Amino acid sequence: MKPIPIGEDNFRRLIENNDYYVDKTKVIEEILYNNNLVVLFPRPRRFGKTLLLSMLDSFFNIDKKEKELFKGLYIEKSEYMKECSKYPVIHVDFKELKRNTYEEVLNQFKIMMSKLFTEKEYVKEVLNEAENRKFELIKNEQATKDDYTQAINLLSLWLFRYHKEKVIILIDEYDAPITNSYVNHIYEEVMSLMRGVFSSSLKGNENLKMGILTGITRVSKESIFSGFNNPLIFDIMSEQYNEYFGFTEDETKELLNYYGLELTQNIKEYYNGYNFGGTAIYNPWSILNYALHKKVIPYWFNTSDNALIKQILKETSEENKIEIEKLILGESISFTYDNMITFQDLQNNINNKHVIFNLLLASGYLTYDKSINDELTDKSINYFKIPNKEVKEEFIKIITETINKEDLEKQVHFLKFFLNNEKEKIEKYINAQLLSMSYHDAKEMFYHGYALGLFTGFINKNFIVKSNREAGIGRYDLLIERIDRSIGMIIEIKIASTLEEMEELAIKALNQMKEKEYYQELKLDQVKNILEYAIVFCEKTCIVRN
Repeated sequence: MKPIPIGEDNFRRLIENNDYYVDKTKVIEEILYNNNLVVLFPRPRRFGKTLLLSMLDSFFNIDKKEKELFKGLYIEKSEYMKECSKYPVIHVDFKELKRNTYEEVLNQFKIMMSKLFTEKEYVKEVLNEAENRKFELIKNEQATKDDYTQAINLLSLWLFRYHKEKVIILIDEYDAPITNSYVNHIYEEVMSLMRGVFSSSLKGNENLKMGILTGITRVSKESIFSGFNNPLIFDIMSEQYNEYFGFTEDETKELLNYYGLELTQNIKEYYNGYNFGGTAIYNPWSILNYALHKKVIPYWFNTSDNALIKQILKETSEENKIEIEKLILGESISFTYDNMITFQDLQNNINNKHVIFNLLLASGYLTYDKSINDELTDKSINYFKIPNKEVKEEFIKIITETINKEDLEKQVHFLKFFLNNEKEKIEKYINAQLLSMSYHDAKEMFYHGYALGLFTGFINKNFIVKSNREAGIGRYDLLIERIDRSIGMIIEIKIASTLEEMEELAIKALNQMKEKEYYQELKLDQVKNILEYAIVFCEKTCIVRN
């Protein structure tokens, strides 16, 4: 039985070790057929980006002569196999540039270029005296900053001169130093360096056959890509190339079958749920770990470098936190999809919903769910959701880590108020929060979302929270059930236009819960202690009745 390649992202080692490999070599055929000059593939972490670039390096690299690695794979029988081992390749991984200070980033880039020039030292055969001096300065980490921003461009010129073939440039995790620089408050300095590197390497480079970049985010045109023609982007919403990152359902079934496992509903709920351009995709890191350990537990979050996500969730507005809490409770939310994330916007406004949720989408915390046509505008509205249980658990973990001790204690007390039927204390707690929040002209959606947010804190305390589902002969607003089924609560939310009608609506809500028998779901679960609460809002005031 073939070894399971956990963490192996080097294609040559994977094939030589006879590890299990999900054949993605058809992407070579598609890349060559489309013949695009510069292509960017943004995908979440641990979805096979590094392995794919390593495979492209093994296929194209004229220095490696690794044609034998592709025996038995799809590309071997393709007409494009003649392109194997034909081109000089410059392959760099910008994950190495994640450093805490600008000086450390620049020094690491010098080290990276030194290694690259040492690897390609044979080109000195075609250099003149001045070029040879420049080569040695860059290799020995003694060149100027400008020389280093031009280093990839210079090397591509010299490789073309030596091999008489244009150069393929592969850049893995191109956005890693940029994201890291934002977290470490060195954004402008690092952006200046990266802009120079990308501009010189990929704009007007007459020696470029193609450039292929991978990353997580698509940094905006007015920042890193302003120095050269924007690349073609094939991201998580694109239909093209959608099956080459992550595992399709058929690939997942075949892999699990090989290791004597089945693709059960539980596996699907934990590791599936991603929608890449209309194709259902499984998290490959999680599937491989499940095949090895045979336990259905979260694996993806253990690989996480989520400092930026934590910062956003901690600092963003209450309104955005309510949207996040709705997601945790299984709902979809709508926002305008945009594959051009601007860190400038994020830097200027941590509450920018548009930027925040597009970043969560690009990072793999959300996925496309559905589109609904708006009858008023006749436009299609996109809805997005948390893809699966594994990601949901990471969301909860991050949110728990971002809640300070005082807030956590308040949540615990709030839970106890409900369990002890202390409606006066519940009222006081909610009213205190409402005073500091905007209620958006008392729209019902705001209050419903706010109520969802109030009870998200119960999730980590052995409770199941459900929202807006059918029960009895109606549809309840909120149902909260302890996992051990010792107690359950039904909550009906009403919005009053005036303070005078709040009591009347509370009575109506309590009667509605009984008449429509919302308690039936809890009775089916054999919950004996059932509490019913009516919460009525009017602008920044609420009352609680039972």
